[in-house]
Amino acid sequence: MKLLSRSPLWAAGALVALLSTTPYTAAQDPSPSPSPPSQPSPPAVPPPVAATTVAPPSSSPTPSTSQSWSQPLPINPTFSDPLRENLTSPSFPDPEYVRLLDYTLLFYEAQRSGKLPANQRVQWRKDSALDDGKDSGIDLSGGYYDAGDYLKFIFPLTFAMTQTCWGGVEFWDGYQLAGQTTYLDQMVRWGMDWLIKAHPNNNTLWVQVGLGDVDNDYWGPDSGIPKPRPSFQVNTTSPGTDVTADAAAAFAACSILYRDKLNDATYASTLQTHADSLFQMSETALPQQVYQVAVPAASCCYASSGFTDELAWGAAWMYKLTKNSVYAQKALKYINSLNAQSVQTNPVTWDDKTGLVYVLMAGATAGTSDGNAQWQSLAEQFATFTHTAAKPCMLTKGGLYYCAGNSGDDSAVVAASAAFSLHLLANQMSTAGGDATKIDAYRTFANGQIDYLLGNNPEKTPYVVGVHSNSPINPHSAPASGGNSADTLDTFPEKEAYTIYGALVGGPDKNDRFLDIRSDWRQNEVALDYNAPFNGLMAYQVMTSKTSPAYAVIPPGRPDLPPILNGMAVWQIILIVIGSIFVTIAIGAVICYRKRHQIRAWAAARKMNKHNKVKTHTLKNLGGPVNRRNQDHIVSSLDIPPPPPMRGQQRPVLPAPLPPREDLVLLENARR
Repeated sequence: MKLLSRSPLWAAGALVALLSTTPYTAAQDPSPSPSPPSQPSPPAVPPPVAATTVAPPSSSPTPSTSQSWSQPLPINPTFSDPLRENLTSPSFPDPEYVRLLDYTLLFYEAQRSGKLPANQRVQWRKDSALDDGKDSGIDLSGGYYDAGDYLKFIFPLTFAMTQTCWGGVEFWDGYQLAGQTTYLDQMVRWGMDWLIKAHPNNNTLWVQVGLGDVDNDYWGPDSGIPKPRPSFQVNTTSPGTDVTADAAAAFAACSILYRDKLNDATYASTLQTHADSLFQMSETALPQQVYQVAVPAASCCYASSGFTDELAWGAAWMYKLTKNSVYAQKALKYINSLNAQSVQTNPVTWDDKTGLVYVLMAGATAGTSDGNAQWQSLAEQFATFTHTAAKPCMLTKGGLYYCAGNSGDDSAVVAASAAFSLHLLANQMSTAGGDATKIDAYRTFANGQIDYLLGNNPEKTPYVVGVHSNSPINPHSAPASGGNSADTLDTFPEKEAYTIYGALVGGPDKNDRFLDIRSDWRQNEVALDYNAPFNGLMAYQVMTSKTSPAYAVIPPGRPDLPPILNGMAVWQIILIVIGSIFVTIAIGAVICYRKRHQIRAWAAARKMNKHNKVKTHTLKNLGGPVNRRNQDHIVSSLDIPPPPPMRGQQRPVLPAPLPPREDLVLLENARR
């Protein structure tokens, strides 16, 4: 879970090889159509929405004669793919990108909650949290655990579903080429079936299961998830404007996927019904407010910063789904509200979808009279902000897109979302015959981020678990770790019990450093929204790339990088200190030379003052007060050399001593 209170234990983890004895061969999907669920999907019913329970698909994908993920994997398989001399792909589509797309969908199976299906591929996961929702008289079992622990949150789940379904629609050819359409269907349906249960009627949306304080104190297997696990809702009297609008976007986006690509019109209609209901609720339930006002428990992990971008996001997806101009007008109204002071070009996160609204509407309004020119302009402003890494963002020395205030908790995810956004925009512009120079710039940036995440970085680390010996081996995942106590999170077990294949971890810091420590949730957490943009990026790579990912030519073992202090290597700091000393000495020498006359005069004056002080002190020690009568006599008896003459002055001439006087004679004795 994000925003955990645990402090990382800064100790380096040992590297363990994770390479395979059998070359990977992609599973071939015999048909683009998904396997039907064991029970029919609920029919499209106009509001009010009835409570429904939809069983997940029970039919396994047809296994191929080659190695396939439809066969159970060993608990900890090892790989021994030979190191290649170059990145030239051995075939098209590239087998490594096919594997990556397979792995990233497999990750979601490791995050499943509830009663697991017979075709579950991640077999070290067990049935869990079967009583979720019973405290409120509703069945909320199933769905996905949010991150490395056992909490469920609507907010990151709906964003993950929306990005995945959008990528599925836009990069469908990649899923087909990789034979992954069935797994895409299963991944999306598992999440959307649970969202249907969480929206039992027009007035209610269940948004969280579990308590952060309880769950964060537990580090152990899925068989011992602690209780209580209360469930929380927003409704028409205690609204959550942002979370209901975000859920509407997820239902709308996935409705398009099932309608246009997966050929399940019934399920698509059901999802559209929920989208209509939820968006209406987000606009009419008053007061409009962020959902943590109604559900304070959500503040532990996913407190929303505002709801206007979600309203625009929901309206944009309703427009893309229905092509109803009313939704385009609503989306523009909300965006204009956000941009009242200046155009918002923030990085994309689960909490800020503004940039994605621009991209979505620029594509959805193409060829219409619904303001395409304005949307395209906004999208390109956002793209310029992104690919030029404008402040507060930057490119690290290694090339990672890093945004202050956002990337500190999950740098790899911010970079992946930026790449996903620009690939989407480039595709739309290419279809519409847009500016080729801009399209190339967007794609160059996006591909650079993909390369970084897959090993072209200073750590020589692909930030995806299980694809290379340099992949993270200590992801922050309680079920995968095999641990049994938060107190021994980093030390027991020494090696993670299970490999959570395909998980994109949080990523390195702003200095391109990655420590691979289990307790360091900022760098090693796994989460639903982390992999969501990565799903689409890997599908895009499958359908376009004629080279292999960067890790294909990286030998085992991370380089021994120098330590960093305040963003600089220690050797750099030492050089700066030594250089500063030399510069200081040089500046001092120049100043002394230019002021040499003043310095000599000052030294002479100082010496004269010292000489005078010595004389005065000596006279006092020789007896009594100094007066004119005895001063010359006493001084003449001292062996004190006169002071040297000042430059440019004559040596002072002392007056001649007075002649000696005869003894005094009293007047009365004087000769008259």
